[in-house]
Order: sequence, then C-alpha cells, then structure tokens
Amino acid sequence: MKQDFRISMIFFWMFVLSSLHGNSQVPQIKWHFDVKAPSYGQAAYGDIDNDGKPEIVFSTYMNDGEIYALNAEDGSLLWHYKTGDCNDAAPVIYDVDGDGNLEVILASSCITKTYCFDGATGAVKWETPTGGTDSPPSIGDIDNDGKPEILHGEFNGSVICINGEDGSIAWEKVIDADASIQTSAAILDVDGDGQLDFVVASWSYTGSNHIWAFRGDNQQQIWVSSLPTDVIYHGASFGDIDGDGKPELALGCYDDTVRVLNAEDGSLKWKFGMGDYNYVGAPVVMADVDNDDLYELIAVGWYKMKAISSTGSEKWNYNIPDYATSFRGPALSDIDNDGILELVFGTSEGKVIALEGESGSEKWVLDLAADYGDTLDIDHAPVIGDFDGDGKLDGFVVGGHTRYPNIANDYGRAYCFSLGDGTTPPWTMFQHDIVRSSCLPTDWHVGIQDHGKTHDLVVNVAPNPFHDNLRVRVSLSCPGPIHIDLCDLSGRIIREFARKDLHTGDFVYDLNFLPGEPVPGTYLLKVRSGVYSEVRKVVRLSD
Repeated sequence: MKQDFRISMIFFWMFVLSSLHGNSQVPQIKWHFDVKAPSYGQAAYGDIDNDGKPEIVFSTYMNDGEIYALNAEDGSLLWHYKTGDCNDAAPVIYDVDGDGNLEVILASSCITKTYCFDGATGAVKWETPTGGTDSPPSIGDIDNDGKPEILHGEFNGSVICINGEDGSIAWEKVIDADASIQTSAAILDVDGDGQLDFVVASWSYTGSNHIWAFRGDNQQQIWVSSLPTDVIYHGASFGDIDGDGKPELALGCYDDTVRVLNAEDGSLKWKFGMGDYNYVGAPVVMADVDNDDLYELIAVGWYKMKAISSTGSEKWNYNIPDYATSFRGPALSDIDNDGILELVFGTSEGKVIALEGESGSEKWVLDLAADYGDTLDIDHAPVIGDFDGDGKLDGFVVGGHTRYPNIANDYGRAYCFSLGDGTTPPWTMFQHDIVRSSCLPTDWHVGIQDHGKTHDLVVNVAPNPFHDNLRVRVSLSCPGPIHIDLCDLSGRIIREFARKDLHTGDFVYDLNFLPGEPVPGTYLLKVRSGVYSEVRKVVRLSD
C-alpha cells in the first residue's frame, strides 16, 4: 500500500509540475521532407502562390543543389529548381518587380548567379551573373527610384546591387579586393540624413577584417572600422539599443567578442567577451526578452548562448548540450502565449531547443537526430509561423550531413513541428526581415488583433466612405518598404500612392483624389510591406 501511495504521489506531482510549466512539453513532429544534402542559413515563408496558405522555401548544398518550395500545411512539393551545385545563402521572399505577386530570390554560392523565381510556379524570371556568395540577399529602395533593389556581398570582396524589376546590375562596388564579403548587407539610415545606407563586413585569411558603412545612393564610404581581429561571417543587427533615438549595430566575431557600434560613425559603444574559444559565428539577435522595454542581445558561441543587456552586462548563460553550437542562431517568438519571448534554435548535434528568453531556462529539447536515426547537423535557423491554419505556432528547420569529398553520400531532412499554443509573433526569414536587422521590435505586443493574432503590418483607413480625401494609418513593426495601391475589384492597380522605405512605427498617408478620378464606386486599397499585406474595401462617393 505504501508503494502504491508513493507511485500515486509521483504521478500527482508530475501532473502539477506539468501544469505549472504550461506548454513546456516537447513539441510533436508534423511532417518531414527528405533531401540529398543539408540546407544552410534559413528558410523563408510566405503565401507565394496566392492560395491563402503559406509556403516554405529553402535551398540545399552539394549533392542536391536545389531550391524547394513546399506547401507549409503538409510538406508537399509545390515546385523545385536545380541550380546545379551548392547554395549557402538563405533565400528571401518579396515582390521585387511590383507585379503584385511574390517572388523568391536566391543568391547561389558555387553557381555564380542570383536567381529570381516566380513564387507560384518556380519559373525563372531572371538570373544575374555574380561573383558567387554566401551572403543572404537584402532588399530596399536604396536609390530612391520607388523600386526595390537587391544587395548582397560577393566572394571577390564586392557588393552587388541588382534591380528587382529585371535583374539588371545597378552597380557593383569593390569593397576590399583582398577579402571576401559573406555577411548580409544591413540596410538602414546610419547617419540620420533620411537616406538609406548599407553596412557589410569583410574578412580574409591575411587579416583584412573590417566593418564598412556606405551610402546607398552613390556608394560613398561613410566610415570603416578595423576593430574586429578575426572573421565576421554574419551581418550586423541593428536597433536603438540605448534609447537615444539613433540606431546601434551589433556584430559577433570569431575573436570571441560581441561589439556594439554607434551606427552614425562606427565608434565602439561597448564590447562583450564570450570567453575563450567561443567565436561568435551566428547573427546577434536583438529583442526585449524580459519586457523591460529595452533590447537584450542574444549571442551564440561554441556550446554557449548568452543574453547581454543593453549596457553590455551578462544577463544569463546557457550551455548548449553535447558541446554543440548553433551557427545560424535563434528565432524568437512567444510560443506559449505567456507574454514572454522564447528562443528556438537548432544545434550541430541535431536537436531543436527552446529557452525562455527572460531567464535562459530550458523549456524543451526535440531530438531530431534521434528521429532521423543518424547524424543530423542543423546548420539552419528555424522559421516560426502558423503553417497549417490551426491558430497555433509551428516551427520548420532542416538538418543533414556532408561527407567530403564523397558528397554522393550526403543527406538531409526538413522537419515541421508544433511549438505550442502561441500565436505571435512570426519569424519569417533569416535575420528576421528583408533589411536583415535581426531585430524584433520591443513593441511586438502592439497590434494584436483578430482573435489574438498579431501582424507586422496594421492598417486603418478613414473616413470610409470618402469623397476626395482618404487618410491611411500604417503601423509597422518590421522595417521595410511600404506600397499603397488603389485597385479595382479584380485587383488591377488603378493608382499607386506610396513607394518608400520606412523604419518601425506609426505613419499617416493622406490620399488626395481629383474630381471624378477615379469614378465613384467600390475599390480595394492594398497595403504591402514585405511578405505582409492588408486589403481594405473602400467606397468613393460622388462629389
């Protein structure tokens, strides 16, 4: 009887602890998709075929050399395209040619081309010769022509700028011919002059390690920093870390150091040492993980992940199991709806791990290598969203293994798994957004509507119906271009109103109409930013 009582109490306390931890149970695998090589970087997702459901896009390395578009709800193949060799840079999804439909941009590594694919069919819309790259493409209207450009670094030490509408080369600037640029280009206004600029880092085996800032419109150098003493592989994250109204840059380096620079002049604000042999390869991620309205930085070294305060002090330290690393870093979301962000990341030993952002405590570990039954290095950051329309967040990641030089024995597997009852916010692509900020805005709670779902884009229009003037209020929690179009009921654009890049925040547009243009009637007002879009039905009254 005593033994039975003890067993009953054990199960009772297990139930109590489970209840206290809420949704901390290990997630369930929903589907998988086998490939012939690992996938590096990160996937991207969006409704690329306009069916009202998201698709996931990722590319693979040697022995496969493909880009895949999968239906996110079940992992079925929408389309694929063989580039022919290794793809190491994360793709990006965006309407780069202004046709109202999403395209997929992939910068290939060994095949020295950058591709633009039709999102719905996978047909190549254009392909542009490059110097080859591991640099994920960034997107922004950096020349103020009202159209998006695509920027990425090249192995030859250059940055290339490609016109999104047709793939023509706008310019190609040599930054350092003795180095390589494998970081993404961070696109932001570094000096507050209202003009978009870009920041990249160069590295070489001879020690040419620099951080560079250039104007976007004429590529003039704004500043250069020689502070890093080793490789910077992933690009700068940026946000207003100290609350002074100006952006700061955060970069991890193979010299075991995280540095925060003032974006306007590249001067060092502070640095943080990760400890010996803890080179920081992954992007540094910025987010308010403890709800104090200040950014914390999440940095990953060899078998260590650390949260760093906005002033450069350590908040917590987590030892990654198996002495593993997470070279592409975490994605962030409130996966259990408790109002506190969690960090979700893959490891080199085939595990996906979730940590509570405030304390760094481990919530769960999902062992995908054990499910696969072999080595499964996850050199791939998760994307997070509601993939199957059940109102709960899911995760997606790809692992695999490369056997040099016998690449015919390479393999990989993509996994979709449940995350919990959370609904916000999504993490849709590598380094969070098309300008590669790696920054989740501190007001990610703002804009929660539609039964708890959040949007990076919130739109309100008034008055409606209207006569000659319509005011559009836009709330943007992810920096990027804004497009506002008036369309007829078939979706055909009648008039374009806005084509500009914005930072996060609230913005107001006053749309003014001439008498009778367009005629009174019902129209669609479409507002798009990145993969997010909102449509409002508006009615114009007679004069």
